[in-house]
Amino acid sequence: MKPGWLTALSMVLCGTAIAVYALLLRVPAIRNHPEGYVAVFAIAATIAGLAVALGRRWYAWAALALALVLFAGGAAFNFVLARIPDAQTNLRLGERPPDFTLPDAGGRPVSLADYRGTKPVVLVFYRGYW
Repeated sequence: MKPGWLTALSMVLCGTAIAVYALLLRVPAIRNHPEGYVAVFAIAATIAGLAVALGRRWYAWAALALALVLFAGGAAFNFVLARIPDAQTNLRLGERPPDFTLPDAGGRPVSLADYRGTKPVVLVFYRGYW
């Protein structure tokens, strides 16, 4: 296969991965699992590397550089920078939590004081979606 075709394939893969991820950003399964587009960047970098090996053309080197930057940037952002930091807990086991009010799954405000002393309460916090 010619280096020009491999270079073009590499660039098409990079562009398609960016476009698909941007279009499907509101889908939680896509947004919360960025491994797919980072893997496509890795495949594009491999194809561009093959294009460089077959014919040392400037456009093959440019495609390799772009695919590697996208791969490294996507991996660094999604697997290092965007991670939720571990927060230290201020409560000890069995200690009473302070009163607070938050919206429930239906958007109605719920206060912890409403349940204090009436029945046991289990608190579940999760990262919500847009």
